[in-house]
Amino acid sequence: MQKGDAAYIKKMNMKLVLNCIMENEPISRAEISKLVQISKPSVSLIVESLLDEGWVQETGPGQSTFGGGRKPVQLVFNPKAAYVIGVDIGGTKVASGITGLDGNVYAYREFETQSYLNDQLIKRLQEDVLFMMQELGISDQDVLGMGVGVPGVTNVKEGVVLEAPTLKWKQYPLQEIASNYFNFPIYIENDVNTSLLGEHWLGTSKNAENIIYIAIGTGIGSGIMINGRLFRGSNYSAGEMGYLVTDLQAAKSYNPTFEGYGFLESVASGSSIGNKLSEVKGEALTSKDAFELKSQGDEEASKVVDDAIEHLGFGIANYISLFDPDVVILGGGVSKSFSQFNQALSEIIERFSPESCEVVPSSFGNEAGVIGAVALFLKESDFIIQI
Repeated sequence: MQKGDAAYIKKMNMKLVLNCIMENEPISRAEISKLVQISKPSVSLIVESLLDEGWVQETGPGQSTFGGGRKPVQLVFNPKAAYVIGVDIGGTKVASGITGLDGNVYAYREFETQSYLNDQLIKRLQEDVLFMMQELGISDQDVLGMGVGVPGVTNVKEGVVLEAPTLKWKQYPLQEIASNYFNFPIYIENDVNTSLLGEHWLGTSKNAENIIYIAIGTGIGSGIMINGRLFRGSNYSAGEMGYLVTDLQAAKSYNPTFEGYGFLESVASGSSIGNKLSEVKGEALTSKDAFELKSQGDEEASKVVDDAIEHLGFGIANYISLFDPDVVILGGGVSKSFSQFNQALSEIIERFSPESCEVVPSSFGNEAGVIGAVALFLKESDFIIQI
């Protein structure tokens, strides 16, 4: 066996043992040996390496064996052994956070996107990241890397944003530009895909293998997971749900909410709901205002919201027909009003789908994109932590 093979086997065994500890903590060395089918002496050597590097910690003794004897020392995962930065670039705001290896968010910041477009956005992001690192008392050496979610079609291999209408980005080399500001590895991905990864890692749907995540905010996008793997398509544009047509006649003359936006997001996104109600009322209103007015019995707001939900329902029914998912998760700003439109949405889906499917709101709040971006980094990097 060559040296390279031995190093690879050692690394894989360390991953296997660490993953076993993460899933079964607290756990003894003997219990690990049984579960991973590696000899006790080998497990002990691996555990010593993990202890030396800080990935695991020893805790109090566990239960003694049936025959008595010394109680085994228990091992637990150390989520603060290192940190990961998650960034969620949206059309309205840029959120960033620093998490431990368990996804717990220890610091969080955000700023308005449209005030810092192009290179100024990354410079402003750097300020937030440095502030959070100082707040936590950590340095670059404590940070494994950064995951970034972007609202547009993204070439994940090259780290280039092919098109992001709300940011006015085309062929934008985000990974290269960000590398000029940060000294650790950076992974770039479509923002809805990162949110899906976060749900699959820590959300209520973490045991599902076929998931559709739909973000309804400034625009509408979706992430698709088939058999536990992200489906990106041949041009990285799979899941661009905002381009679905749910009314042929209306589609012939629709006006995009933003240049480059598709039909569905121009009739059912949060921005389109706000814009349409603003036109009706003659004042600047948001989708949040629309749902609040609807709850108060406002007929004009009800009409705008109901029309949007109908289109959204048709789109989701089409998705269920195509992909037969375990669950559909709704995220984004509009999903915060889920309780108000859940029944109407369910009735449309039930009528136009061949099979029933659970539709639920995201497990996370404002931190959803940050947690998802962290999941992206841990998923894509060749790192000892496996998710």
